[in-house]
Amino acid sequence: MEKTTFVKSLDENVIQFIELVIDLSKDEFEVNINNKWSAGQDLMHLIKVLQIVNIGFSLPKPILRVLFGINKNDSRSFEHLQQMYKNALEGGAKAPTIYIPKPVSYTEKDNLIQKYESLNQSFINKLNNHTPFELDSYRLPHPILGKITLRELANFTSFHTSHHFELLKSKLAQLNHH
Repeated sequence: MEKTTFVKSLDENVIQFIELVIDLSKDEFEVNINNKWSAGQDLMHLIKVLQIVNIGFSLPKPILRVLFGINKNDSRSFEHLQQMYKNALEGGAKAPTIYIPKPVSYTEKDNLIQKYESLNQSFINKLNNHTPFELDSYRLPHPILGKITLRELANFTSFHTSHHFELLKSKLAQLNHH
C-alpha cells in the first residue's frame, strides 16, 4: 500500500472511530458490554497504542537498527498482516497489560477525543517524515506480530483502529437492544 493511501486510511479510520464515540451518552460511553471494554476503554486503548507507536517512530534510526535489526524482506501486505493478527486473536492472543485501559469516566470523553486526534496527527506527521525505504527497512517490536517494519506497523495501526470501530459498533448495537 502506498504511503499516501495508508495515511489516508489511517486518518479515515480514526475519524470514523471518533464520529462513533463523540455523541455517545454517559451510559453508552461507560458501560462494559458483555464483559468487554466500554467505549471509553476502547478509546483509551487506541490512545495508549498511538502513544507507544509515536515513541517508536521517534527513535533515532541507528537505535532502531541496533535494537531490532534491518528488514531484509519485502514488507508484508495490509491483508497478510490483518490475517496474522486475526489468527493470533483467534488463538487467544490478548493486549499486553500496558495497553489495557482502566475504567474511563464520561467526563474525560472530550479531552480523550482531542488527545486521540492530536496523537493521530502527530503519527501522520512522523509517517510523512519517513521515506518509503525507511518504512520498509526499519523495524519495531509488536507484542503479537513480533518484529515488523515501520510500514507494517502503520498498516497495523490503521486496521487495528478499524477493528475496534467494528467491535464497538457491535457492542453498542447490543447495548441499545436491551
